[in-house]
Amino acid sequence: MPDPVLVIHGIATRNPAKFLKSVDALGGALDERYELVPVFWGDLGASDEHLDKVIARYPDRSGGVRSLLADSLAASVASRLGRTMSWVSRKRGHDEAAARIGEQASQLRDDLKGRVHGYVNDKFQDMRSAMTAALLPFMADVIAYQSHGQRAVVHQRVREVIDKELGADFGTAGKPLTVLAHSLGGVISFDMATAEQDPLYIDRFITLGSQPAFFHLLDPRSGLVPAFEGERVTLPPTIHRWTNIWDEFDMLAFGVSDVFRLYDGSPPIDRPVRCYRDAVRGAALLQSHLGYFTRRASVQAVAEALAD
Repeated sequence: MPDPVLVIHGIATRNPAKFLKSVDALGGALDERYELVPVFWGDLGASDEHLDKVIARYPDRSGGVRSLLADSLAASVASRLGRTMSWVSRKRGHDEAAARIGEQASQLRDDLKGRVHGYVNDKFQDMRSAMTAALLPFMADVIAYQSHGQRAVVHQRVREVIDKELGADFGTAGKPLTVLAHSLGGVISFDMATAEQDPLYIDRFITLGSQPAFFHLLDPRSGLVPAFEGERVTLPPTIHRWTNIWDEFDMLAFGVSDVFRLYDGSPPIDRPVRCYRDAVRGAALLQSHLGYFTRRASVQAVAEALAD
């Protein structure tokens, strides 16, 4: 019988079919002795349908690139012509006319600079709006999960999947589970494993681009884990082994080995990978955070952690 691996996704996952497809892809790349059991909780996350309403946009636009180029050409020609006319007027002794024409040429140059700056600012605002729209669902899920009521609902979904797909005795002290969790899924699993009542027992805990230590520092988790005060915090025996896989360009991934130690005194393993070599795609576009299930480096790290 294949060894079941509970797979819990992270934030901003709204499409169950897409999540299942990524789990299938990961399963196809791993050894056949593992059976991946997906847990979809994205329908319980934050409601982000109307988040576009809160993205502030600057009301005035400078116009498109075509109008900018046309105006720049016209302003450049007019400015040069004005300087020429000013020079001719000065040579003829018409100083007032030369000064007036020179001022008009300077004003045209200033207007052109303003148009260029306005266009650049417009492009920056477009980029800011796009990045804000991309990040809001991530932020929304974190905010919703931090609500204890919502947290309980998500934990209940995980329990339901375990009971239905594996059996109610899985995840107990007698039958600890292997858990593979991405992003906020790692925090969900960690909270369940360190709960005072009916904790989830995890034999092999594999986190991908996750934040349990970060959350514990900012908001100490209730349950069996003491607050961090500068020395590693000892975890309960509910987590036997822990490999934390993180990408160097993933801005949402955090280490755990300097904050926690396992019950036997050893620290969890922080395993760095590089899913993307391009920092722009990996960091700015969040591809590193979203690519753990499919990128070769992270899949290999998962396979090694499972085989440990």
